[in-house]
Amino acid sequence: MITGMSPEILNHILPTTDQNPESGVPLENHPTPPSFVCDLAKGNAFYPGLNEPPVPVLAAFGANCLHQCKLEGSWDFEQAAADNPGSVIRSYRLLKRNRKGVRWEDVIFQFGQRAFLCGDQRRIVGYASSHGEAEKIVRDFTSSYGEDFCNSGGSFQLIRKNRYGIECENVFLEADTVLAAKSFSLHYPEGTDVWHKGFVDKLVGQKHGLSILEGQPGTGKTSYLRHLMGSLNETHRFYFIAPSNMGILSEPDFIGFWAKERQIHSDHKLAVILEDADAALMTRATDNRAQVSAILNLSDGMLADFLRLQIICTINCSTSEIDQALIRPGRLLSHRVFERLDPSQAARLAASMGKILPHARDYSLAEVFAGHGAEIMARPHIGFGETK
Repeated sequence: MITGMSPEILNHILPTTDQNPESGVPLENHPTPPSFVCDLAKGNAFYPGLNEPPVPVLAAFGANCLHQCKLEGSWDFEQAAADNPGSVIRSYRLLKRNRKGVRWEDVIFQFGQRAFLCGDQRRIVGYASSHGEAEKIVRDFTSSYGEDFCNSGGSFQLIRKNRYGIECENVFLEADTVLAAKSFSLHYPEGTDVWHKGFVDKLVGQKHGLSILEGQPGTGKTSYLRHLMGSLNETHRFYFIAPSNMGILSEPDFIGFWAKERQIHSDHKLAVILEDADAALMTRATDNRAQVSAILNLSDGMLADFLRLQIICTINCSTSEIDQALIRPGRLLSHRVFERLDPSQAARLAASMGKILPHARDYSLAEVFAGHGAEIMARPHIGFGETK
């Protein structure tokens, strides 16, 4: 007997007779399916991608009806495995060095002859003989072992490349990353709230485009993006590409990745965030030509009409150094300069946190949180001095 799952799902996924799940007619009364050779050579031990079920699933279903249901989130696989020890048929766990415990990277449960649930750090997929069974497996598993993120802020997908291609991992943000109206007005200069409302309206209303957030380090660009992700959690799906992986923009597999994401998440607008994207947006040269061209193609033109992708970049340099083709009207959705805070506003923000700031001409958001103004490092003089 399988423990940990509700009696309803056990009765549903462990039928007493082998019958067609949709019609209820015994399979022996249906036409014999065509001969089929199950090619396991391209299979994987776990769950490599959307259209490639793992080897145990392929072997169990062959040419018979196979349906899958996917859900993204986070689950307590440790408890699920403890409740259903006989149902764990594949597992990949990562030891935490110098720390107790392990992290479940991949796991496959088999709850019946043709009832599987595969999970990893960001999703679970149910496999069954009908779409209704597959969905019920996922829903029942989530009801028993899903971790609650109702009180969290927004989330984003961290894009990375591995041996299977381009994939992404779901990252959840804390609830306090979404600022209340009063807190938002304290964190940013006057008028930023008005611009934010207009920017949100553009992101909701426009299919694609390029937005640039400009400002010195520490002026709150990243904090604003966290707030934006929470504000648009219902309408948008955000992706993040680290500066070290910016070259992925020009790879051929990237278009296929976005096309698949667009197909799966057709009810959301897709937005990719490129943080510290100065090098990728600078005037085209031999070292960044491919990245600039990729952003041009993704943010405007026929490819943009197909992918419907919004690109949001943060930069530390001035837009005067940006390739002019990127900021032409029609492609540039929005441009905002994040300014340093004047003394009076910085003092109000510091007071709300119980801090007193030393006198300075202006402050970055990071300096206010640190409780001090900018420090000037004394640098040794390097060069040729006068000889005596």
